[in-house]
Amino acid sequence: MGDSMKPETTAADPGAGAREAAVERGRPARHVHLAWFLVPMVVVFASAQVGRAIWPSLLDSAPWALLLLSSNWTRLLIVQPLVPAAVFFGLAIGRIMVLAPLYYGFGHEYGDAALRWGERKLGTSGRYIVTVERYFRRFGLLIVAVWWSVVVCLLAGATGMRARVFFPVLLVGTAVRVTLIYFLGDVLSDPITEVARFISRYALIITPITIALTALQLWYGRRRDRGLSLDDLEDLEGGFEETQAELEGEATVTSPPEPD
Repeated sequence: MGDSMKPETTAADPGAGAREAAVERGRPARHVHLAWFLVPMVVVFASAQVGRAIWPSLLDSAPWALLLLSSNWTRLLIVQPLVPAAVFFGLAIGRIMVLAPLYYGFGHEYGDAALRWGERKLGTSGRYIVTVERYFRRFGLLIVAVWWSVVVCLLAGATGMRARVFFPVLLVGTAVRVTLIYFLGDVLSDPITEVARFISRYALIITPITIALTALQLWYGRRRDRGLSLDDLEDLEGGFEETQAELEGEATVTSPPEPD
């Protein structure tokens, strides 16, 4: 009786097997395509956490390395008196312009799914995403110019901002912002240098504290299914595919607005 059921299933849906086979054939290609985005993002995230954990020691031994690991304005400000101007501008601007295509491309390729996945894994609240999105549609170029963040790059790609517009505006805005930080650091060079000397003097005491705080934050984030790690790349991909599935049939930021 079991054997007689198989032909009926095939006859009822003769294309089911072919469709399933096509899906399975396409899965490795999708896996590789997604990994091209996820692996660099994991590396960037991990390196940023290392920088946060040991930044007091790096400030003493290799302040320029902080410019490679973070674009936070406070990091830039405290490093400014400690490195040559060419190094400061080259690394501060270069880091952003190297990373921006990664996040812009991810948003452009995967749209709203990239935003929602980033919301889950990077700890950004949904309300925050919606708020930034609302203002981004009206003041996108201004936001790109004045505010560097992963969310802004994802939104620029997901909402269809043209690359030939996004990258020049980002470059000009980044150059202006870094220049302002540089001159602010120049004005405040004496107190900043004193703070840097204090941190360097007690780096062996302060660094274990920053390592512990970073580890605690990462542990808390892992408990809430946030953060990125190469150890669970397949889980990251699985979570992204779940996000895509949840968004099927829903209105997304890449969908055209409905008429009034």
